[in-house]
Amino acid sequence: MHDQREALLQHNIGQWAGCFIRLNGDGHEQERFPTALSVKECDGLIQTCLTYQQTGQQRSMSFQTLPPSMQVSANGGWSLGPTSITPWNWVAELCVVHQKARRRIVVRHGVSGLEQVVYVVETEGSRTPEAPVQRLQCRTRSAAELMIWEPEDGVELLLDQRDRQSGDATACGLRWTLPGGTVRQMVRRYDTQGGLLPLSPAWP
Repeated sequence: MHDQREALLQHNIGQWAGCFIRLNGDGHEQERFPTALSVKECDGLIQTCLTYQQTGQQRSMSFQTLPPSMQVSANGGWSLGPTSITPWNWVAELCVVHQKARRRIVVRHGVSGLEQVVYVVETEGSRTPEAPVQRLQCRTRSAAELMIWEPEDGVELLLDQRDRQSGDATACGLRWTLPGGTVRQMVRRYDTQGGLLPLSPAWP
């Protein structure tokens, strides 16, 4: 079993230039905006600060031990969300990283299904992230009871657009296949009782 805290720090510490792209529940781009994210460790404390470049607004967070609901892969991918869910509102955030680039999603589920997805492209350093130039309109296809959206070539988002009922298992995932064939993925899964399942390499 890998050290989750060490894996998180090894792959995610740095200054990340980002482009946040807000999508509606059908995968159509609503807006996009530039961000700057600082991730550092100081005296055993992990500190993050996200700056919205257009407004200067900042959101900070710090923690010493990883939240119990956080899952971290051996190559630094991670996810956050509830330890258990109901068919009502819940939010998940997932991130995958390869060298000096990351892909992230923040997925908001509502009472009647998927409400919003924020797709994030990030590059370590000051270089402008290579976000899609055209306004996004995700290609979609079904995967059993879930859906897969493709915001750009090589990136797949595993999403649940259903009006979920009690007893419905669900999942939220992010898979990034790089040009050389390297794959980075995170999937957050919940069982029929709404409990968080252990991290698994399965896709979808």
